[in-house]
Amino acid sequence: MLLLAVWASWSAASLLLLAKPPATASADAIRQQLQAFASTTAPRGQAVAFQLRAAGCGCAPGAAASTPPGLRSIDLRQRPAPAALPYALVVFDAADRLVYAGPTQIEGCGTPIPAATLIPRLLAAGNASPLILPTHCACR
Repeated sequence: MLLLAVWASWSAASLLLLAKPPATASADAIRQQLQAFASTTAPRGQAVAFQLRAAGCGCAPGAAASTPPGLRSIDLRQRPAPAALPYALVVFDAADRLVYAGPTQIEGCGTPIPAATLIPRLLAAGNASPLILPTHCACR
């Protein structure tokens, strides 16, 4: 019973830690951090996906993540992104609205889901809130 209580406490604390986004997890803050990091900005009139590498992650840049057709892909993984930008993939729609910031592979209890499969739905959602999923390591 004691072991169950310890496990439940640890699980609850871990879930709370994962659920709490960083203070910089707003669309405006992400845009400002990305503009400060990259010399390239999102072009107006075309959806764009920025691929990043998190600082302190120790991941070597691999092959470019798949992006849906119609998205311009900008690979910024040559150098680590600042700690305030803990996302492997940042997507803006054609109106320069943040749509997604998070890992390229969304993990859960089962098989990881490529974020590229969700991007078309998020782009079609119009003025919905952006999906922001902070990652501890942007290798995926």
